[in-house]
Amino acid sequence: MTRRSRHMLGLLTLVIGLSEAPLSAQFFSDTNHPELEWFDIETEHFKVTYHTGLETFAQRVATIAEEIYAPITDLYQFRPKSKPRILCRDIDDTNRSAFYPTTNTIDFWATGITHDFDLRGAKTNWVRNILTHEFTHLVNTQTARKMPGRMQGLYLQTFLYQAENRREDVATGFPNAIASIIYPSEIAPPWFTEGSAQYMASGAQYDVWDSHRDMILRQAVLNGSLLTYDEMGVFGAKTGLGFENVYDHGYSLTLHIVNHYGETALKDLLRAMKPAWRYDFSGAIESVLGVTGRELYADWKATLEERYRIQQSGRSDQLAEGDLVFNDGYMNLHPRWSPDGKRLAFLSNAGSDYGRTALVVYTFADSSEKAYGPARTAIDWDAAGDRILHTNRSQPNKHGSRYWDLYTATLSDSSGLTAWQTIKGSVGLANPTPSRFDRLTYDGRAAHPQYAPDGNQIVFVHNLGGTNNLALLDVVSGKTRALTRFTDGTQIHTPDWSPDGARIAFSIFAPNGDRSIGIIPAAGGDWGYLVTSTKTDRDPRWTPDGKGLVFASDQEGIFDLFHLDLETRQVHRLTRVLGGALQPDIRSSDGMIAFAHYGKIGYEIRTIEDKGVWEPVPEGVFASTRNVQPVEVSETYQAKAYETGFMGFSISPRIALDVGKLKGGFYLFSSEALGKQTMWVQGLISHDRDVELFASYEYKGWKPTVYLNAFRVTHHVEEDIVDRDRDGRVFNRTFSLNGISFGVRHRLGTNSLLDIHFDFNRFGNSVDQARFNGQNRGVVGATFLNGINLGLSYHFNNVPSAIRSEISPTAGRDVYFRYNHHFDFFLKGFEPNTTIVIERFQNFFYDEVSLDWNEYFEGPGSTGIGLRVFGGWMGDTVNDEEADGYFDFRMGGLPLMKGYTFFSLEGSRAAMFRGAWSVPLWKEINRQTGPLYSSQLYASLYGGLGRAWDGTPEDDLLQRGWKKDAGVQIRYDANMFYDYPARFAFDVAYGFDNVPLTKIGQTLEKSGVKLYFTLLFGYFPTVGATP
Repeated sequence: MTRRSRHMLGLLTLVIGLSEAPLSAQFFSDTNHPELEWFDIETEHFKVTYHTGLETFAQRVATIAEEIYAPITDLYQFRPKSKPRILCRDIDDTNRSAFYPTTNTIDFWATGITHDFDLRGAKTNWVRNILTHEFTHLVNTQTARKMPGRMQGLYLQTFLYQAENRREDVATGFPNAIASIIYPSEIAPPWFTEGSAQYMASGAQYDVWDSHRDMILRQAVLNGSLLTYDEMGVFGAKTGLGFENVYDHGYSLTLHIVNHYGETALKDLLRAMKPAWRYDFSGAIESVLGVTGRELYADWKATLEERYRIQQSGRSDQLAEGDLVFNDGYMNLHPRWSPDGKRLAFLSNAGSDYGRTALVVYTFADSSEKAYGPARTAIDWDAAGDRILHTNRSQPNKHGSRYWDLYTATLSDSSGLTAWQTIKGSVGLANPTPSRFDRLTYDGRAAHPQYAPDGNQIVFVHNLGGTNNLALLDVVSGKTRALTRFTDGTQIHTPDWSPDGARIAFSIFAPNGDRSIGIIPAAGGDWGYLVTSTKTDRDPRWTPDGKGLVFASDQEGIFDLFHLDLETRQVHRLTRVLGGALQPDIRSSDGMIAFAHYGKIGYEIRTIEDKGVWEPVPEGVFASTRNVQPVEVSETYQAKAYETGFMGFSISPRIALDVGKLKGGFYLFSSEALGKQTMWVQGLISHDRDVELFASYEYKGWKPTVYLNAFRVTHHVEEDIVDRDRDGRVFNRTFSLNGISFGVRHRLGTNSLLDIHFDFNRFGNSVDQARFNGQNRGVVGATFLNGINLGLSYHFNNVPSAIRSEISPTAGRDVYFRYNHHFDFFLKGFEPNTTIVIERFQNFFYDEVSLDWNEYFEGPGSTGIGLRVFGGWMGDTVNDEEADGYFDFRMGGLPLMKGYTFFSLEGSRAAMFRGAWSVPLWKEINRQTGPLYSSQLYASLYGGLGRAWDGTPEDDLLQRGWKKDAGVQIRYDANMFYDYPARFAFDVAYGFDNVPLTKIGQTLEKSGVKLYFTLLFGYFPTVGATP
């Protein structure tokens, strides 16, 4: 029994690797929160789960949920079979609210989205808006299901294996072709799913088509950047603005459908997607509305072009947009003049595909700009003009939460990080901050800060429990005090001190009102309205003399700037723009106004003279009082302690072609509501009982995550071998690999993960054999290897998110360090016994260390450069010919040196140096073909130098020297069935050198050409190309 089939290593890699197939599961925080105490509220139709501090918020959510239940479920004629669970959490200053139909859950985060997401306005009660939005999703997506409610879809998979012609001990090599796709149960384009969720239903419409949405759509139409029908069908390969355009355009097109075909058409369109054979939403449109999808789009587009042409013609001759200062990127916000008026600070996402903004200072004398680091919300200068006050999301606190805190950036401080700080930061062991940044608050949950005129206090917006309040920070003592005490979900933005320091104006959105401008004494007391109207009034800024106020309002459906004389109450228009003028700031020397303007490609910074067009506004348009009814909770629900319980299983079937065998199987997932316990099982089985089974359990009730994994893989090989030495015949062999691992994982920072684990693996082989005469047929089995491993791994990845970050990363690094101490027991023979044969093992105890370092750079043009270094070392392991090779690094195949097969390069020492250069072939394909949406196409040229060896004299005799290879890879980004990523990769690699020998005297053989193909939900981790 010499054929001990190391191909099981490849099978094990696939079992574990494909366990990351994207089943829809509850979203859980990256960080465990055992410090939280949880409670349940149960209403007629819902379960509301919340933690300490969200008692009022949860009662409000429960009341709203009951109010929206009937209108939404009546429209779609669907009621969930069990009570949906609404999970309320307030663990970070962000909003990640989402829905999960397979677990019948809404994950609701208690922070409004408009503080650091300026592509969305605030026109309605944000709690009602988001809750109704997610519940609409939960209901209407299930209306279109093709499969039972807990089934996400059908997975189709294929595995082909690389031949190892020189290795008799390898029955099947490592995969060189892997494909895995899903045919989902729910198929609908995001423009419709998000559009219908924003529309909601008559009787429960808590979102509206406001001037902010109209601003984004209008500029897209007038400037020829409206998404095409195909582009609206996916979120993939878009900037943050592109993502928002899917929401924005989708809402508008959905309103077009409702206005022309009625509200029930939304339900009918989803029901038309229920047939198993229908994957194209255009077919549903034609079936229900009688027009094709492209005809519907063309009609909608023509309507928009006519509407905005008329609106444009009424303004074009009278435009007052001021002068452009800066428009790199699409998020340029919150401009603030320096005290001397020579510089302008603002936030900008220049250089980023998404909405991450940095603090930028623009100098007018030489038209230069300099970025100083990440920042969010409104900013302010100190009186000396050397420090800028800003908000940033801090690194995780002791509980793992990330909150907004106040910082100052000292512009004159040019010192950077120390060498030791740089080293620790480069591998994620610390998150060092340059000395120019001073942190003023810790867990302050503070946004929109501004200095008092005397510099002794800072006013800011405090976020907690779904509600905003105004607070003051004493700069010297660091103590804070509250100015307001709202508890009803009120949202506050951009507070501004009066020049005399006596009053503070601010933008306020009361839950049952609209966004208006309030005022409050800085010393404390009652607040009141300063500016209100029937429209949205926001972003107040005092004039330098304290006698007036400049603010933004959408009186004509477009945001413009206005000036209010506080003594006479006269109001004058300052701007007339086609996009939208927001967030003004006034230069004290001459009244020049800087503002954020939504232009052709997004937000830009502009300036305009102090009086602008100076057109009087009729009396009565703006007032200083507003009748806002308080929000009252109609019913108080009894709360009880949360009881842990799993929410049932979601399951998806699998069909796979593997080793030439057709196999059937499943993915299965379950969790309890808080995600403190999760369970994952996947399996495959063939007609001859080849089995691949993997199970994982995680417990997140403590700070580190504790996990338990187990697997079993068996593989049958049909043989008809005559063994004359043993006077017998072998019919088939069964190889089996079983294992269990127990470990703990803990996130050390936002980008780093530490894993400590214990593993036990058992590798066995059984033979179905008989004598030549067919007698005494039976199965004889043995365990060839028992392996125990104590291991530690550390993974750091800071590759920034970008459109190209998967297909061709251009910045950041990915580092993986691993240490294992092995206790391996290898079969050396058998000892006869009076009743049984006893296996005799030899002990191999040794250490293993490896480091895999990937570094990414931006190349010339739109190209990317990737460099990879891999090194591995094992202690003295095996000085035995029979066992040699079982404990080695393997450097060939798909994971590493593609010019050589997986098992051809192996040894207890390993090293590799590799580089890749990726080049765009087609950056914006943006076309739908059947179920496939094509995004971008890249080619990568790569080459490397690597070696695996044992450090013995045999290395030279067996040709284990340095090996060279090179290749080209084609990468293709796509989406299938609108929502699911499809990442194609095809490689042609060439190994330039001879393949190492397995025994002295073999014929030398060039490695030559090797081919690889993958189709997965993400790219297979590979050299110098993807993190």
